[in-house]
Amino acid sequence: MDDLQRIPKRPTWALLAVLALLCGCSAEQTVQYDLPKSLCGVPVTRTVIEPLFPPGKDLTQTGGALTDGQDQSSCSYLVDGNTVLSLSDQRYQEKLAARDVLAKTVPGSQAKEITVSSSGRIATYRGHAVGVADCSGVPSDVEGEEARTYALTVGVGNPHNWQEAQTKLTKFTRAFLGAAAKADGC
Repeated sequence: MDDLQRIPKRPTWALLAVLALLCGCSAEQTVQYDLPKSLCGVPVTRTVIEPLFPPGKDLTQTGGALTDGQDQSSCSYLVDGNTVLSLSDQRYQEKLAARDVLAKTVPGSQAKEITVSSSGRIATYRGHAVGVADCSGVPSDVEGEEARTYALTVGVGNPHNWQEAQTKLTKFTRAFLGAAAKADGC
C-alpha cells in the first residue's frame, strides 16, 4: 500500500488534463441552421453561399430584398446574433467601374488597398466587395433618370483572415452579381 502512495500524481493529472482538452477540441463546430435558398430575395445555390456562412445555431435575416425595385436596397444575415454577411445594391446614372463605387466609401489614404479583378467589374477592400454590371431601362433614383450601372456591395463580418475573405468575396460576387442585377431589373 505504501508503494501506491509513492507514485507521483502530477503526471497522472497532467495526462488527464491533456486528454480532456483533446476531447473538447475534437468536436468540430458545425452549421446547425438551414442555409437560405435565396439571399435578399435573389435565388442562389448552396455551393455559392456556403463558404460565407460560419458555424452556428441560429440564422436571422434583417432588412429588405434586393429585388424590391428601389434604387437602393439592403439586407443582412446574422449567425447567433453576429452580422456575418451584408448585401446592398444601388443603381447609378453614370457608367462606373467597381473601383469608382468602392472608392466612394473608402478613405482616400486607403484607396491604394483596393484590389480590382474581373476586368474592373469587381473590387475588394478589407472584407467588402463591390461588383458592377451594366443596367438600362430602369430609373436610378427618384428623379427617374435612367440607370447605367448596377452596383452590388457585399460585406462580411470580422473575418480572421482578410486575404481569405477577399478571395471568397470575389468568387461569390462573380457568381451572384448577374442574378442580382437581373432580379433588380437590369
